[in-house]
Amino acid sequence: MHTTFRRRRRGTDYAAARRFLAVTFGTLQAVGLTLLLALTPGSAFAQSTYVGGALVGDVLRSTHSESALAPNASADGEAIGFALRVGTPLGSRWGVELEFARPGEIETESSGSIPLASGIDPLALLPTRVVPPGITLPPSFPLVLPYRLRFAQRNTTVSTSVWFNQMLSPRVSLVYLGGMSFQRTTNEIESSFEIPPIITVPAGFPSVTTKTITYGVRPLAGFEARIKLTEHADLVPGIRLHGLESAWLLRPAVGLAWNF
Repeated sequence: MHTTFRRRRRGTDYAAARRFLAVTFGTLQAVGLTLLLALTPGSAFAQSTYVGGALVGDVLRSTHSESALAPNASADGEAIGFALRVGTPLGSRWGVELEFARPGEIETESSGSIPLASGIDPLALLPTRVVPPGITLPPSFPLVLPYRLRFAQRNTTVSTSVWFNQMLSPRVSLVYLGGMSFQRTTNEIESSFEIPPIITVPAGFPSVTTKTITYGVRPLAGFEARIKLTEHADLVPGIRLHGLESAWLLRPAVGLAWNF
């Protein structure tokens, strides 16, 4: 096979350069205007030290694989929980917040079958290798072993974040926040196999439960609205995205904040 390489003629693409400069200049203008509007003093939606509570929902989307043996082996799911927050401003438009969130368990189930290398002689599984009276055993068991898996996951977090407040009106403002989330993740996996009842098995088999607790620190980002209801009370709907190990945790919330 003969491969031909061609050298590109050197030169200047003035049209592409002009388009690049136009896009760059327009982007800088938009960024500058946004910063000017964000930093311009506005009306008195003065943020003060606050405490709050919220109803949260956990939406988990994780990395997983599917196969013919486990067609629905995903741990994705949803749960409902609560969050407690306390925050304080450090400037006219920015501040810090501490949040504790305790969601419910995300439960999912998966089932499939494990193919066996060959048929199993029923007598080989009997302790005495003697068939009980009145019992007729098949020549061999099927070549597949059905199983069922139940997953339960809970993501408890303590989050520290920095927020920036953008006022839209005297009663409404948008808050952008980012920070770190300290996570305690509990994973519980229960596995069970469908063993014929005529076979004697050890106590506790074929159901096995494994519980794992992991700790981690991951980034978070989100935004929310603060809608003034009274002099001290705000309605706070919002959404936050937490990074997990090989997963995303989307956490929408709606709550109330009390300003001091």
